[in-house]
Amino acid sequence: MRRALWVAWVAAALVMGVACERPSSQKAKSAFVVRPEMIEFGPSALGRTKSFKLKIANGGRASYRVEGAVSSVPNVVIPPFEPFTLSAGGEQEIEVHFTPRVEGVVQGMVEILTDAEVEGVVPVNGRGVKAFVEVPDTALDFGNVAMGLVEMREVTVRNPSDVESPLVLSVQGSDADQFSAGAGQSSTLAPGEERVVPVAYAPKRLGSAEAALHVVVCEGCEPAVIALSGLGVASKLEVTPLRVDFGRVALGATAEQSITVRNQGTVPLSYDGARFLDNPGDVFKVVNAPVLAGGLLAPGAAVELRVAFTPAALGRVRDGRVEVGVREQGTTAPGPKVSLAGEGGTSCVTVLPRKVDFGVVAEGMTATRQVQVINRCREEVLVSNLQLDTLQGGFFTLAQAPASVAVPAGGTTLVGVTFSPRVGLLTHSAGQLAVTVRTRAASSTEAVTLAGEGRVFKPCQYDIPPRLRFGKVPVGAQVALGVSVRNTGSEACYLASMQLVPGSDAAFTALPVQNGVLEPGRKATLVVIFKPDAEGPFSGLAEAWVNSPTAGHPLVEVSGEGVKGCFAVQPTTVDYGVTKLSCGPRSRELIAINDCIGPVRVEGMALEQVGTEFTVTGAVGFPHTIPQGSRVHLSATYQPVDDGDDAATLRFTLPDGSEYTAGLIGRGVSKAEQTDRFFQESEVKVDVLFVVDNSGSMMEEQQSLGQNFAAFLSAANQAAVDYRIGVTTTGLDASPGGWSECPGGAQGGENGRLFPVDGSRPRIITPSTPNAAAVFASNTRVGVCHWNEQGLDAAWRALSDPLIYQADDPRTALANDGNGGFLREDAKLAIIFLTDEEDFSAQPVPFYETYFRALKGNDPSKLSINAIVGPLDLGTCPTSSSSGSRYIQLAQATGGTVESICTPNWAASLEKLSNSAFGPNRRFRLTEEPADPSRIVVVVDGVQVTSGWEYDAGTNSILFERTAAPAPGAMVEVTYPLGC
Repeated sequence: MRRALWVAWVAAALVMGVACERPSSQKAKSAFVVRPEMIEFGPSALGRTKSFKLKIANGGRASYRVEGAVSSVPNVVIPPFEPFTLSAGGEQEIEVHFTPRVEGVVQGMVEILTDAEVEGVVPVNGRGVKAFVEVPDTALDFGNVAMGLVEMREVTVRNPSDVESPLVLSVQGSDADQFSAGAGQSSTLAPGEERVVPVAYAPKRLGSAEAALHVVVCEGCEPAVIALSGLGVASKLEVTPLRVDFGRVALGATAEQSITVRNQGTVPLSYDGARFLDNPGDVFKVVNAPVLAGGLLAPGAAVELRVAFTPAALGRVRDGRVEVGVREQGTTAPGPKVSLAGEGGTSCVTVLPRKVDFGVVAEGMTATRQVQVINRCREEVLVSNLQLDTLQGGFFTLAQAPASVAVPAGGTTLVGVTFSPRVGLLTHSAGQLAVTVRTRAASSTEAVTLAGEGRVFKPCQYDIPPRLRFGKVPVGAQVALGVSVRNTGSEACYLASMQLVPGSDAAFTALPVQNGVLEPGRKATLVVIFKPDAEGPFSGLAEAWVNSPTAGHPLVEVSGEGVKGCFAVQPTTVDYGVTKLSCGPRSRELIAINDCIGPVRVEGMALEQVGTEFTVTGAVGFPHTIPQGSRVHLSATYQPVDDGDDAATLRFTLPDGSEYTAGLIGRGVSKAEQTDRFFQESEVKVDVLFVVDNSGSMMEEQQSLGQNFAAFLSAANQAAVDYRIGVTTTGLDASPGGWSECPGGAQGGENGRLFPVDGSRPRIITPSTPNAAAVFASNTRVGVCHWNEQGLDAAWRALSDPLIYQADDPRTALANDGNGGFLREDAKLAIIFLTDEEDFSAQPVPFYETYFRALKGNDPSKLSINAIVGPLDLGTCPTSSSSGSRYIQLAQATGGTVESICTPNWAASLEKLSNSAFGPNRRFRLTEEPADPSRIVVVVDGVQVTSGWEYDAGTNSILFERTAAPAPGAMVEVTYPLGC
């Protein structure tokens, strides 16, 4: 299309512009020149791409423009490039690619689209040839290899032709001297021969080594290239670390780390500092390389070098390499090499909010707000300096001493700032809080803008209840009630704050209400939550501050009682969340439940509130007698009338005068937009339960699982996950008469207990478990004695009473066979089923899905269910007894991973499960429903993300693709229009 437009433009110019041209004898001419004059690819292997550099030049006096290039043959391609102009004498290269698909000669032309006077046509020749050597491998990683040792790997080569083919191997690259391939083998491949070529890595120096094995696939063709890498480690010379990862560093900031070089031998080593081998973008720097006397590193001595990273752009940079000049005296051998890695981004320490507006504050009173310092780094940081400046107006002061505070990785600390208006000065006030944060390698300062305004108020006239009574609340249940202060006068009131008084019983919690102005008739509500953990009375005190010379500090008594009874109201709290004022009423259902041994008479039901936002209706009136085992259904409706929190108490009175309460809470807003903020966890806790089939056909699969434990832990080790791993079986009842005896003490009937139930080995594997891989391999060899696979039931029993919270199963004679200590409330739960048979558990799959979700608070980011089972198409897995359709259904319903039990590569399959179990959280649940999902905006670390995620309406959450999940420590902000 571009060429057609250009031709049309040229034609128009010829028609319209002839009269304007100067004589040809006076016109400067352009001259289109290409070098070489023909593109000759020569022989190229089928399916492989060969590149050619074509140089375009201007041999004339007038400039011309190159718009693009087209090829007359489909297997010759010119990658797109930006149009450019060539002035007289100028030249520029373009690439041309040839990828033959069939054998034989290919001829054609490449046309360069220009406005030069000479036609830009270049002939193309090439020949597709069938490769006489095929190489499927692309990379070999030898890992860590000690100096003086040799590590072996293998490359498979094959000759698909019917004639003998030469086998030509060569190792190239800066570290080629440390690798070798094909030693002692024949240099020819017989027709149809497939050969395994050994490749050796014998490190001659410390640090990373990189080279490439080139294999000639046909005469004149581009060689196949296999990347080789390894890491040399030694005992005479210790270099730590051999890879320096600076992590994420904010643009404009510099991070430093040290490299320690220690001579552990008995003779001095030559030392001459350090030099860069690779420094992409010049972002790395050696900031300190000490000079040693005589250029020698003495035996037992150490030297510390400091390296720095200053990112110039967002994103991960290509690794750098620095060579440390330490070697044996009298040699010129290269020194050890240290890899450098880093990522440019925003600071991993976040200070929120970036602006604190205290609003209006009454003259003679103060207001205090909290600034959060959130550590998203991989290490502890130190809030080392708090600098507060009042720029104009009133006074801004710190609410605590400006001492240094350590904030652990993933932790948060609060900095309190207080605003006091200046007497007689009622203008706007401004200030700034500077927070300096130091890490081991760098420091940064974040600024918070402060604003406030003073005003004179008349004494506040208000109404507030003297007490807040929760009545009887079942132990473990949670009721939220509100205490409101309402402006009953005709003038505005100033509310400094409302909060629970320190010293109140821990069963009561509340988020403080910040300062603000109460217009006449308006209210402010402190929502107090009561969650008794035991039977008996609890008490507390709530307080507020208002502008009144005589009654400026109202107090409210807070009381409640924890009970274990048979009468209850569910839910104990109805939370309507955020409701737009324009959306109309929201309704929820409550149920009064009688689980007593006889009827219960409810003498009365009362709805207590400040305002009219809540209404409750039911099919029966009170007094009312509820028969044994019966329920009374009620409907509660919320219709906010203004911005702010609303709360009501639904109180049920029994004949003995006891009261049971349910709380109704909601928040009305007039705004149309909501922003939710999430932090990707820096340090993750994950509890992993393997459910392994112990039937007669599972011996090889159990062994493969144990042998590939390292592959399963790959993502866990990379992210430094705090894991707990346990194994149980699909067997519920003992099976002494099966294929063979099962080990572990339960004869195959673990019934959800972690294996081995006799405690002969650790039953819960953690990062500190000695010989963890061997323990896991033994724990997965659960035997092949059983015949009735009930994996879903086994997982349910393993994670429910009485096993999950007790060290001993009270139903058995074995000691300490409970699963207590395995499941942690704040950890992610991963369940992995391994079986070649269908599940025969008693309950439908949704039963188990509901239970496992509820176990983690219905937070999808806290649950991962995966399966290595028989696939639905058994034609791809003939050794599986049946399809594991119930396991597949459960895994897919929870977004887990499914692999075939016939997997030819257990390491790869377990690596996928590792990413599912230990990988970063990909799902972020929104607090409210979006009005229009197409208007959702996702921002990660301050940068808007437009791809790699989707909105999941079923869970009302943002779901990232696996490869696009926010990195640990990232801040995710989701902004969306509020729905109704």
